[in-house]
Amino acid sequence: MRYSHVVFDIDGTLINSEKAVLKSFQETLITEVGIEKELDELKFALGIPGKDALKILNIESREDILEKWDNNYNKYLNEVTLFDGIRQVIQELKSNNINLGIITSKTRKEYEGDFIRFGLDSYFDVVIRADDTIKHKPDGEPMEKYLELADARREDTVYIGDSIYDMQCAKNAGVDSILALWGANDADKLTATYKLSNPKEILDLLIVKKESNMKWLDWAVELQQLAQIGLTYSKDPYDLERFERIREISAEIVSAQSELNIEKVKDLFCNETGFQTPKLDTRAAIFKENKILLVRETESGKWSLPGGWVDVNQSIYSNTAKEVKEEAGLDVIPDRIIAVQDRNKHNTPRYAYGICKVFVLCNLVGGEFKPNIETSESRYFALDELPKLAEEKNNEEQIKMCFLAAEDENWQTIFD
Repeated sequence: MRYSHVVFDIDGTLINSEKAVLKSFQETLITEVGIEKELDELKFALGIPGKDALKILNIESREDILEKWDNNYNKYLNEVTLFDGIRQVIQELKSNNINLGIITSKTRKEYEGDFIRFGLDSYFDVVIRADDTIKHKPDGEPMEKYLELADARREDTVYIGDSIYDMQCAKNAGVDSILALWGANDADKLTATYKLSNPKEILDLLIVKKESNMKWLDWAVELQQLAQIGLTYSKDPYDLERFERIREISAEIVSAQSELNIEKVKDLFCNETGFQTPKLDTRAAIFKENKILLVRETESGKWSLPGGWVDVNQSIYSNTAKEVKEEAGLDVIPDRIIAVQDRNKHNTPRYAYGICKVFVLCNLVGGEFKPNIETSESRYFALDELPKLAEEKNNEEQIKMCFLAAEDENWQTIFD
């Protein structure tokens, strides 16, 4: 992971508030001091405290003017929205154990009135507002304050913002920066460590997936897929023979590298007909008293969320409830999809076929556990007391993701 601390600006980075800020500033200037300005002329006010914006116009920083601006801003709150994809990015960063913070030019009052309503404040461990420091952006003091309170190292921290003030604040504190192009103005004139076009790119940059070092498996999977497509659509008997041989070669590669019996590989790897698609796996997240239900697998002795392959006659909804009943003895109502993940991007060891994992938040209705052929025990666990997990099915990051989803009524589905 490139950084363990990710700090965000708010306006122009997390929320799209440009129109509301500028329209309310424009209205305040007209009614309070008789100054008329076009909206484009007021863009300098984005990303800095209101009193600093007034100072640039040689206007005395009076509390009554700032209060009027704040009241006018509230008239345009319906025009303030989260940028597309921001909620999912915050959710996924947090579930990957990244420390999240905020440095904003908003005062405490403005922060509570403007940002908390989006339901994301609980994801941030340290928040530095305008009234928390003497000096403000572009000075490095707000970032220095964050580093102190979060006990963070400069080299482990990156600041994401949309303005020159954000970039200079990071630079002045010796911290890397990411320019949020989705909210920035005059981006070509700004200098940053990274420039990203949309929020989703934050995940691509910051969450570094472990390389499997199994290039041979990539080749074997591609050969198997091409062979199966050929066997499905080809009519020529000689071509069918060639495709069958390609399929055998793919199985031989897997067998030689994994030391699995060739017949076992063929059974697992070459057992489908028709166009090859990923398998579906559902995992149920069931909570009681802020603890999550896990079942202990009879064969391995490790713990996992109740779940398994989606049967051909089942939907994701019905299969989730069925697996919980079979493995945990409980009756549940599937409520919300937490995430849809490509298994090979998140779990180890890597498999020679694709799997889509669907994590589903469920409401408990009744029932009780009984030992069965698949599971020997069930128990509820707090996040800080997780047992040895069956990591090929669910890892700590995925379990934490489920906890976050259960706590956030505004959770939006994460998907690869």
